[in-house]
Amino acid sequence: MLFLFLHISLFLLFSLLYWYHFRSQAEGPKGNLLMEVQTAGKDWKNTPHLVLILAFVLFLLLPLSFGFHFYLRSDANVLVVILWIIWAYNWSKYSFFRE
Repeated sequence: MLFLFLHISLFLLFSLLYWYHFRSQAEGPKGNLLMEVQTAGKDWKNTPHLVLILAFVLFLLLPLSFGFHFYLRSDANVLVVILWIIWAYNWSKYSFFRE
């Protein structure tokens, strides 16, 4: 339970930190969050972009944390991992490799 609470807290912290503090400092297009993530992936060494990438990685790992918290002692954790792979692949494909 502590890991799940920590994961959600860090995700909210990085998301709100980017949204309210670093978004005005970040270069690139504003308004479309997927385009901002794509821009941040290309230039990840800047602090605003690094915060956004960390928030996005925590967002990708969120279903895995929820699933392992509730299904760790059962055989359903295999389904959690398979669904997480699909989740992470689709979000990564549409955010980093958009044309």
